[in-house]
Amino acid sequence: MSDDVRSARLAYLLLTLTASFWAGNTIVGRAVITELPPLGFAFWRSFGAFLILAPIGLPRMWRQRADIIAHWKILFWLGTLGMTGFAVLSFIALNSTEAVNATLIQGTQPIVVLIASWAIFGLVITGRQIAGIVLALLGLTAIITRGDAGAFAGLGLNAGDFIFWLGVLCHGLFTALLPLRPKSLDLICFLTTAFLIGALTTLPLHIGEIILVKAMPMTWTAFWAVAYIALFSSVLAQLFWVDGIRRIGAAPAGYFIYLTPVFGTLMAIALLGESFAWYHAVGIVLILGGVWLATAARRRAK
Repeated sequence: MSDDVRSARLAYLLLTLTASFWAGNTIVGRAVITELPPLGFAFWRSFGAFLILAPIGLPRMWRQRADIIAHWKILFWLGTLGMTGFAVLSFIALNSTEAVNATLIQGTQPIVVLIASWAIFGLVITGRQIAGIVLALLGLTAIITRGDAGAFAGLGLNAGDFIFWLGVLCHGLFTALLPLRPKSLDLICFLTTAFLIGALTTLPLHIGEIILVKAMPMTWTAFWAVAYIALFSSVLAQLFWVDGIRRIGAAPAGYFIYLTPVFGTLMAIALLGESFAWYHAVGIVLILGGVWLATAARRRAK
């Protein structure tokens, strides 16, 4: 087995774990969004992740400060899009959009990544990739609609849906632009910098929310929610996400977003006592088949 094959397989594992962490993020976000102010939640997500990485990341940032200053523009955009944009917009949207709608909208991110990669870098989109996207979307739809195509008639769109899609657009652009991150910065240094930028760009919004709406409550619910979001959905997920993209590229990595509703469904069954139905099985098989199909060409190329 070649080093490239081993690297690709490790990337698939890391990206699968990322999808599971983001599924947990959705469950936690749904549970606490009515109790925690969205901008405060978004700020503490980035700042909490920065604090976790700071003991290792800050010394590296200091040693590589010249490279950080030299590449501040792309670092600013990556931190703002990936850490601020998605968190702020998605947490705001969850106050007014249905969870079903949000899940369906999030499933469009691989398409956003693919189109952005084509527009920015001239990525060639193959027929297999398009077929994989369609297959995975069918699986996603089967789970969300519970196997009833007529369920779409009950999915009313509102401003929250559009806001959530803007958040998905931000993270899709972040993913597509990751190949432009400074290669001179190691992964820990890059993410520590990005989370710091995310915290700083979210802070004015958080302060405004404290003055005009309410402050972040000092409760155990807030503590554990922020702890999970910061450690698993932010630090570990972003570490695995960025490294996975480094190994196989942004477009193939984007397909693993489709695994998020799969893990979300399994978590709901295991943790919330929901029953496993036929449409769950169909949806999971279609999603896994779509991911396999979309990444098959790259595997053969290796």
